[in-house]
Amino acid sequence: MYTRELRNSPEKIIHNGKPEFGTYEGYPKALDIRDVRLPFGTVPLPKIITNFRIKSSIMFFFNIGSYIGTVELQDQKIFGYVEVVFWSKETQKKYVYRAFMGPRRRFIPHNMECGFSASFNKHRYIRISWDHKRDRISLIFNLKGDAARPSAQAAFLAHFKEPGINEVLTVVPAPTKSRCWANYSVTPTIRGSLSLSKTKTSSETTMEDTTGQAILSISRVYHNLYSHAEAVFSTGISDGKHFSFEIFSTQENQVDTDKVNSNFIAVDGVCTPLPPVTITHPFGLKNKWIIQDFENMVDLTFTPSSDHFRDMTFLIFHAQIHTILGTFEGFIKTKDNETITLHNFEGIAKNQMMRL
Repeated sequence: MYTRELRNSPEKIIHNGKPEFGTYEGYPKALDIRDVRLPFGTVPLPKIITNFRIKSSIMFFFNIGSYIGTVELQDQKIFGYVEVVFWSKETQKKYVYRAFMGPRRRFIPHNMECGFSASFNKHRYIRISWDHKRDRISLIFNLKGDAARPSAQAAFLAHFKEPGINEVLTVVPAPTKSRCWANYSVTPTIRGSLSLSKTKTSSETTMEDTTGQAILSISRVYHNLYSHAEAVFSTGISDGKHFSFEIFSTQENQVDTDKVNSNFIAVDGVCTPLPPVTITHPFGLKNKWIIQDFENMVDLTFTPSSDHFRDMTFLIFHAQIHTILGTFEGFIKTKDNETITLHNFEGIAKNQMMRL
């Protein structure tokens, strides 16, 4: 059985110019990867240049009641981009809302004890916040519709002190040991409501005071000029157990993947770091994906049902991102050899290419 040590989160991710690689439980005071010594070779570069190559993102994945989806904010330094995409699990109908944000000092804060990320656009108000002292995580959005889409409102709340929650920090080489990718994830139970207004083709819909599961992930990475990454994730209840998993396959992580990577599964408050996992889709993105490792801990298939594709170009930045709803079949094992079996279970896959 593959095992990897799960240590307590360090106070600082960068110590004496070097990243503290590893998988940790808990949260750092700051998700900050600046001040790495010589991140781009032996030639010293001004910090304003090396820091510009650090890109940040925050994603709130929710699976609650009749709805499943993501809220994602990308910080590209010169601009920010936020998108809400979610589906009705009953009808497979997709709802997409997006907004660009102009230059701002920081779209995603470093402070992991207390902070928020938000779009204040009057038609796209979105706010993700966390506060360990006040014991709360929240997502609020108020999205104005148009002729094709209803207006959408949601408010979800969670608590850090609730039993069964996990906080996981991973710091991995990206793509060499001179640079790093830091990813913080928390897996709460959420409660809240979501409502959709009436349109010409649909009636008003309201989901009130419902309980579900979520994953909040915040990442910072020294991006290459070209990067390609894939990920699959899901959260919910299987055989009475609350579980959440994130599995990544990326060109940004090429070194010592057996010793450290960002894959994990959390079951009823117990986190298991997973081995390197290979994600393939031999028949194309819209057909069955195969997700396996070499330790017999992960053996899944993912069958897409709805693909949301966005192609963005802004000045020198270009991105192509697929956010795909689908269902998982197969199993994942924990470090205690407990098997979480998934059958026709909803989740989301991402395939993204970014170029600077």
